[in-house]
Amino acid sequence: MRVLVLGAGSFGTSLACVLASNGIAVDLWCRSDERAADVARGRHSLLSDLTLPAEIAPVRTGALGSNYGFAISAVPTQHLAAVLDAQQSQLPTSIPWVSASKGIEIGTSRLPSGILRDAGIGDVAVLSGPSHAEEVVRGVPTAVVLGHGGSAKEGQWLQENLSGESFRVYLNSDVVGVELGGALKNVIALGAGIAIGIGFGDNTVAALVTRGAVELARLGEALGGKSRTFSGLSGIGDLVVTCCSEHSRNRSLGVRIGAGEEPRQALSGLPHVVEGVYTSKAVVDLGQRVAVEMPIAEEVYKILHEGKPVDQGIRELLGRSLKEE
Repeated sequence: MRVLVLGAGSFGTSLACVLASNGIAVDLWCRSDERAADVARGRHSLLSDLTLPAEIAPVRTGALGSNYGFAISAVPTQHLAAVLDAQQSQLPTSIPWVSASKGIEIGTSRLPSGILRDAGIGDVAVLSGPSHAEEVVRGVPTAVVLGHGGSAKEGQWLQENLSGESFRVYLNSDVVGVELGGALKNVIALGAGIAIGIGFGDNTVAALVTRGAVELARLGEALGGKSRTFSGLSGIGDLVVTCCSEHSRNRSLGVRIGAGEEPRQALSGLPHVVEGVYTSKAVVDLGQRVAVEMPIAEEVYKILHEGKPVDQGIRELLGRSLKEE
């Protein structure tokens, strides 16, 4: 069997490596000629010291193959619609797709699965959970969850093919909850990073993670997710690793902002997309639309996009009226 992985960033490439470890041939779609050349040499600029398995072959626009068993989309959310549009004539729309992108599209509030469906892909599952690419490619034990709402037989088939020796995949029928958990946690991780950059300690980070989990579940349930999903791998699991790990792009950016860098300055020159920066606006818009209170997400948004001073945002969070947990 051959599988298409759309997106050769660090996470898409790490998933290609998991598939290759199962003996599956992978066409890894690369956005640039430079990335395709690196992959052809068995290298990846964002995953140092990694030698890609021989089962992974780079492909570029206009060169997609056919007869794929299934496809994985790992394109950053804000670029996904444009990539799908450019590939429209070649997209294999009749096979199962697994969305591994995390975020919410600015302007439309579409989740990645919705962007895929609007491109004519009808069968979409969602992969989420605590899974830094840097650890996945090194075989560090990892557990994730596959949100799948179709037949049990297809869900189990995808689960088996996506799982590896050190990459365990659970199934969950709550596709909405799984996808929302993976999208919303990035905003809280930015807040945790800002707190670390200021010089606050473990108590502060623990409070942000805990209260952030409440915001995540509150909005997720209002949008159709199930409460138990947000206590699982795509909710609290992904939130903890993103807020606490040095591998986290969102946390790392937050640290720089908390230490005094302007958001635009901190973002400039980064070789990767920090989804939480874009998702923060969409999250605040969604919260207002469904009348869900999200004080942490709102302060993060104001710091990132409205120029609000970090110390003022912290003071206003701490100065909110007292209430029951």
